[in-house]
Amino acid sequence: MSTQDDSKAIPLAFAHEQAPVRLLELPPSLLSLIENSTFQSPAPVLKIKAPPNPINNGPNTTSTGPTPFAVLTTATETYNIRSVHSSNSIFILKPVPIPIIQDQDEVDSDTEMVDDPIITTKPGVIVTSTCASHLELLPSKPNTELLLQSTLTEYKSSETPPERPSEPLSKSQILLNTPVSDAEFHEGWRGVTAFEMDDWALRLSPQIALNIFNILIELIVSHGKLQETDKDEMGMHFFMKLVEQDGDLEYPKDAIRAVVQGAFEGKKIEDGSLAYSYTTPYTTKWVGKHILLSNPNKSFTEREFMETWRSKAPDECESTENDSVAPATKKKNKWHEKFAAGKKR
Repeated sequence: MSTQDDSKAIPLAFAHEQAPVRLLELPPSLLSLIENSTFQSPAPVLKIKAPPNPINNGPNTTSTGPTPFAVLTTATETYNIRSVHSSNSIFILKPVPIPIIQDQDEVDSDTEMVDDPIITTKPGVIVTSTCASHLELLPSKPNTELLLQSTLTEYKSSETPPERPSEPLSKSQILLNTPVSDAEFHEGWRGVTAFEMDDWALRLSPQIALNIFNILIELIVSHGKLQETDKDEMGMHFFMKLVEQDGDLEYPKDAIRAVVQGAFEGKKIEDGSLAYSYTTPYTTKWVGKHILLSNPNKSFTEREFMETWRSKAPDECESTENDSVAPATKKKNKWHEKFAAGKKR
């Protein structure tokens, strides 16, 4: 006879039909983000994105590129979703009253035996799902620029623009199908100098981006000293006004805006708008990157690269050279000095 005290036992039953459940293990950073949200502040928006199906977005679309994982994203972070199998099953339980057939030994021996058993209920739990695996979230730093380079059609020339596909993808559609957070997407969008033309998402070729940048520099030089009273002198309006006055820049306006946003460092001013400045560390990095991207098959020597870089970057870039590099010919137009002379720093 069993000596176990069944009075404290909790009845356990298994549901005939198991509900499909996938458990998600949250990393501490994501758990803290959810826990810190309150009723007064909006809850964090979480998105699950899968790699998009291959779409023909034109003949100039690069088909190569890494295949990303399915991911979960917050506003600023991306997590790869990985399935983890375990040798131990996890039971999902639900509290329910469970029918119990009373043991005949517990029935009074003087009581007449009956055909129907005595059934009572007792608080217990039922297994609604059995999980042999769960999902794990791994922090990821995706190369958004590489993903966008393989997705966006390259705009190489204003004279021979790319052929528009039958179903062009817009920026919002690309955002929806790119497995990265919104913040990482917008940073990558700016990094590849992407823009929209009639709701068609494109990216400038590095060489065209450099050409537009050089034209903007020439326009700033020809503009002369800036008026201190001009509040829009460093805003997007300032650059677009220069382009409009020149009238010879035949590239889409959104492409020109993309170059300004990528090559010039933007900072918010008092009225909330963005003002752009030509800062040496930021812009020379952009110039150097686009020189390399526009010559993907060229092997630069250090001297060749530095001379090319100095010819397109501001004169202050020369301070970054090492002693082994021969000095380059001084540029005739030190436009940034003229620019600084008429602007209070």
